Amino acid sequence: MLIKLGKKATFLLMAVSILSLMGCGSLNKIQAKQIEEKLSEMYGGTFEVLALGNRFGTRTNDYVKAYVKEVDSGVVFSAKMNTKGEIIADGYAIRKVSRQLEELLNKNLESEGISGSSMMQGIVSTDTGEIEVGMSLDDYIAKHKPDSFGGYLVVKESPNNTGAAFINAFQKTFDTIKNIELVANVWIIPEKNYDEIVVEMSQLPDIDNSWFDDKNTLNYFKFVMSTDGVNMAENEINQHFQGGK
Repeated sequence: MLIKLGKKATFLLMAVSILSLMGCGSLNKIQAKQIEEKLSEMYGGTFEVLALGNRFGTRTNDYVKAYVKEVDSGVVFSAKMNTKGEIIADGYAIRKVSRQLEELLNKNLESEGISGSSMMQGIVSTDTGEIEVGMSLDDYIAKHKPDSFGGYLVVKESPNNTGAAFINAFQKTFDTIKNIELVANVWIIPEKNYDEIVVEMSQLPDIDNSWFDDKNTLNYFKFVMSTDGVNMAENEINQHFQGGK
């Protein structure tokens, strides 16, 4: 009996937590509308709030956090609005730059016969100032000098995927971004689930490896390309593509 009550209590706590994070009803809609309108004032264009959390429920009780999509480009980022209706932080500029790298890598994979979708971001060890909205990837590299680009890559399973093709795609990308280190957490996804995973990823501003825990993945490996070379040989990558390791 005590065990059953414990489970019920846990469920109720989870339900309350979810409600407190996501908010509900008209207040939710009002705050979402405020965020969308304020971002449009700041950047132009049209924005859509996909999810709303921390509804003035933080320790200092002074901001609401949202996942927002720029409608035209599909770029998704996080934004914070305070109790005065002011946007106090957002990831719009860096996600716009990151999208350029993601599209470059995805295109290079496709040219090698590999279906993949990436979520990448520059990693900078020193503060080089604010990132300008609309900055090109080349200008970002020149001005902000990232130490590396890191993130996540999902690859659709295929008997035609090879280590050679995979490395070639990364080499093309590496050459284009001025030999800056590339680090990718690579997840092999079953063909039947791949499109669904890509859609889910596209609705989030960021993820981590734990996000894949319930995604029925086939395999995982971490790939690094730098001026020192790559951390895995072609045959090792082949083994991962074929379900080994």
